[in-house]
Amino acid sequence: MSRKQGVTPGLSPGGKIWLDKVRSLVLGKLVKSGGAGSVYLLPGASAQVAKLYHPHLDRAANRRKLEAMLELSPELPDQVENGKRYVQIAWPQAAVFDGQGGFAGFVMPLLDMAQTAELEQIMQERQARAAGLPTGLGPKLTLAANLAAVLDALHQQQHYVVDLKPVNLRFYRDSLYIAMLDCDGFSIQGHAERFPAEQFTADYLAPEFQRKGMPAGTEMAQDRFALAVVIFQLLNFGIHPYSGRPGNAQVATDIPGRIRDGYYAYGVKRHKLLAPNATSGHALMPPELRAMFDRAFSQSPNSQRPSAADWAQLLRGYAQRSGGKLVVCAANPEHQHFAGQGCAACARDKVIGAAAQASAQAQASAQARQAPPPRRPRTLPGNAAPAPAAQGQSAVSDTGWVVIVILIVLFVIGFAIWTAVPDDAEKKTGQQATTVPVAGLEQLDWHARKAGALQQSDVRRAVRSLSQAMGKGDDAAVVRGLQLLYRSEREKSSGYSGDLTRTRLRTSMMESMGWLPGYQSSLSDTYLDLLQADSRDHLAAAALARTHLSLNEPQAARQYFEQAVWARPTDGVAWLGIAATALLRGGGGEQDAANLVALAQVTAQRHTAQNAMPAEEGEAADNGVERTASRMERAANMLRLVQPGAYPKRWDKALADGALLAKKLAALPAPPDQGASVQRDTMATVAYRVLSEAQASGESRLTLSIAADGSLTAARAEQYMEPMLNKVILDSLKSWTFNPSVKNGQFQDGKVEVLVRYRNGRASFVPADAPATTQN
Repeated sequence: MSRKQGVTPGLSPGGKIWLDKVRSLVLGKLVKSGGAGSVYLLPGASAQVAKLYHPHLDRAANRRKLEAMLELSPELPDQVENGKRYVQIAWPQAAVFDGQGGFAGFVMPLLDMAQTAELEQIMQERQARAAGLPTGLGPKLTLAANLAAVLDALHQQQHYVVDLKPVNLRFYRDSLYIAMLDCDGFSIQGHAERFPAEQFTADYLAPEFQRKGMPAGTEMAQDRFALAVVIFQLLNFGIHPYSGRPGNAQVATDIPGRIRDGYYAYGVKRHKLLAPNATSGHALMPPELRAMFDRAFSQSPNSQRPSAADWAQLLRGYAQRSGGKLVVCAANPEHQHFAGQGCAACARDKVIGAAAQASAQAQASAQARQAPPPRRPRTLPGNAAPAPAAQGQSAVSDTGWVVIVILIVLFVIGFAIWTAVPDDAEKKTGQQATTVPVAGLEQLDWHARKAGALQQSDVRRAVRSLSQAMGKGDDAAVVRGLQLLYRSEREKSSGYSGDLTRTRLRTSMMESMGWLPGYQSSLSDTYLDLLQADSRDHLAAAALARTHLSLNEPQAARQYFEQAVWARPTDGVAWLGIAATALLRGGGGEQDAANLVALAQVTAQRHTAQNAMPAEEGEAADNGVERTASRMERAANMLRLVQPGAYPKRWDKALADGALLAKKLAALPAPPDQGASVQRDTMATVAYRVLSEAQASGESRLTLSIAADGSLTAARAEQYMEPMLNKVILDSLKSWTFNPSVKNGQFQDGKVEVLVRYRNGRASFVPADAPATTQN
């Protein structure tokens, strides 16, 4: 292809690209070409594709953005079901370069597009049936929960979609997993730099941005609003939450105008100037779901939109079959509806059917009136004229049809209004709760998703958090973070035990070769082969990282150093390598480098015997102290040589500053023993909407499980309470600060009990072991 077509000369099918300047790949068939770049298949890597940027774009900015994406990748691993792999997100995996060493683009996972469909297709029943997609509420709840979970993983890394809408989202037809594409168009968080998203859609743009646009730093609010709109459409037959029938000419006729002016027609408290769509099923949603939508679309300045995590937690409870919150319709087995509520799909069918019948009868009546009158038979002599009564009967018959049509139309409108009026829906719900009291109550029993084994992305976040905690002087966070990382090594088996001679030889080779600028590419291939055979080979990972440092690729080097820390978090040499990459990044990297040098020194000193090179034959044992110091000194000297110019002096300063910080860390006392607890000043009284006066006052005991890292893993209440109260309690728990248990200086899992007391729409909290005072 020519430069005119937007592709760098030489980078076309059959051309060669370089993966991180180490391994070459041949470009295959062109898949598609867009505004930013072109996507090619890779015959040598069938599970990946390459996206190559057009040459007229800013290479430097695109490379910085890619490095940020590689460093802060979301925790969205491929899902495997029945032997089939589902790629949830086409996130970049590595940078690619052209034959001259210039940055060209990246490789990412290959998604099977033939097995996916647009989210837009499943929203309308007619479209869904035509595409062979499910039409029931259950699959849509699953899709909504999966979408919220994917968005939550992105938000945890401070990345935002911004242009979030159904036509930009895809899902797998058989598994209902979300498949995210075009991720390099998202708003990406880099080091002291944000790479903004270039596009948005007005129908999904939050009201505060409709007039003045979306300023930097507000992407989170935009994603939360757009997510709520998409979920509302998924669960309500594709109806937009700002559509409806206007009450007067003041109401804007376009969706963006209604969003701007706050015309949300489906709230628990009905809007005065906009009536809901006649086929909407919002009145038959459970109260907690309607309350979430009210929070998302509220005009109140104090209202906070639900986060993606909030949506994922709520929707997962409805999507799970074992939860019993969704039941099959007794009248139509193709329909599902929320437990304790009527079937919205059946109600919608009745409205559509009645409207169609009324329209057909009105059309027939109109045709009858427009038809020429029947020819009257000639009156023969002696015959009487037609009786006036007969003429009168014919006129009444025409009028009667008109009356019938009007009555039917009034019935349709009346039924739609009845289903949309929240007061009536609440009365029906209250009557059900009065008849069967237990049906209106729920027991709070929440469990966080079970944490898997420590991932490399977890190490990335942990290392960054530790450096930030050191910068803030948060000694407790540093001690706890190091303990948790060191502890994770127990789960991994080491490949460097048993044969001491082999271990010594491999350590010497890995730590002295492969870092010089004139390295042999075969060495890199050897390191890659070792890592593919054993991802926990920390020496191979560190050696490959030094290779990338010598090629001035600090981002790739940091990834491999982080893999070495993931495999052996007690080895200080790998920590030292991360410090070197921090210094090469610039932009405040000097302090980050010094912090990481300190963490490396402390780690090496605390685990000398475990990670020291074995003694040579005839050498006296030193418990690893001298040999560990020798390894660290040799590693520091090697890292000093990776860059020319002023880098060696900056590195020496980072080593000196880090040594001072290491002495301070080593002198920190062990944390005192304590039980798990909740920080009192974070336990604020909250308000909620009471659904049943009989359940407006009471008390319950909450049992909270707190992990060693200070996170809440489970919460269970003794008493059954109103769903709205359970929801605000769970929301409150997520904003509390928890202190883990400490025993013998080690952070551990623990439990704590909290009393919740509620009265007349207000709930307060106090630790169960707190002494009674006038305040609590």
